[in-house]
Amino acid sequence: MKLVRVAALAAATVAMTAALAGGGGVAQASDGGNLLPHPGPDGVVWLPERTGSGGVVGSGLNRHLDTGLTVACEGGGSIEVTFEAPNLPEYTPVTFALDCPAGTPAERTVQLGSGLSGSFGVQVAASDPGIRWGLVLAQPE
Repeated sequence: MKLVRVAALAAATVAMTAALAGGGGVAQASDGGNLLPHPGPDGVVWLPERTGSGGVVGSGLNRHLDTGLTVACEGGGSIEVTFEAPNLPEYTPVTFALDCPAGTPAERTVQLGSGLSGSFGVQVAASDPGIRWGLVLAQPE
């Protein structure tokens, strides 16, 4: 099971590296510290630090495990986050907003439930190109 999770994480990392793009350009790593710590073996995706709008696509979700999405941000503005599971036509995308105060990171975790499998996408739309954000998509065993 751990080998499958490692392979899925590697595939998701390759996919997210190719897909980090957003409204005004490419989301970039900032020079600041990570907004979210490494999730350990439960992490499907870890983006520790980006600025501006962006997102990630990946695969490898296990429908038998609960899925949680944690997002953190700071910079004076807000972000809108959308999680989609395109291979599950009956799944309704989850969208939420998070205020990003200047100087103090805000964090929110949304439980997406179990039953998610295969590919997914997470989009982050920032109200300002200087907003820092990070995300973790996790499936604790």
